[in-house]
Amino acid sequence: MKILVADNHTLFREGFSRQLQRFEALTELQEVTDYASITRLAEQKKTFDLLFIDKDILGMDWKEKFQSLKTVFPQSRLVIMSEREDQNDIIDAFDLGATGYITKLSPDSLIINALHLILDGNSYVPPAVLKELKKTVHASGEGRILTHTLPNGKNLTFRQSQVLQHLSNGLSNKQIAYEMNVSEATVKLHINALLRHLHVENRTKAVVTAQRLGILEP
Repeated sequence: MKILVADNHTLFREGFSRQLQRFEALTELQEVTDYASITRLAEQKKTFDLLFIDKDILGMDWKEKFQSLKTVFPQSRLVIMSEREDQNDIIDAFDLGATGYITKLSPDSLIINALHLILDGNSYVPPAVLKELKKTVHASGEGRILTHTLPNGKNLTFRQSQVLQHLSNGLSNKQIAYEMNVSEATVKLHINALLRHLHVENRTKAVVTAQRLGILEP
């Protein structure tokens, strides 16, 4: 397995790389310290199975740069690393297609467990986010999300699951935006994605169809 670690914090990067070197699956490990170095590797047609990327080196427009990396490394799985455990950033990262989100200030044991999951081909979601999602899903006791998997085998994103939960509880777009701390325009985008995934024309049919398909509890 070929891995790239992109992080400009020397102590963390070196310690993280040492942990990776303990895995037998590792065949090649490369380190870089900035975004420009990652793009140069892409231009050189370098390929990696896994990219661990420090969110800070992507800058303020990290979402756009992350999407760009997804494009230039189409066969790679990308994992975001950050010192901050911001719920919105974590969920946005998964919406963009991240394989995992590692909080760099987590205990070593938690980071090692995350690496085991990721190197085994699984995704890793920080425990705090899982707890928050579970809290949202069970918020009302009705319309509970039973599965995030669609009939075509694809999964709803965290945001889409949250929106579907709120739709089942009868919330308006404005109320959903308030609950999720996002704009109404963002809510509309998630609702439109749900309608496409479920092949329906409106929010009511989305809830009914999700119930019929076993995605959402009646």
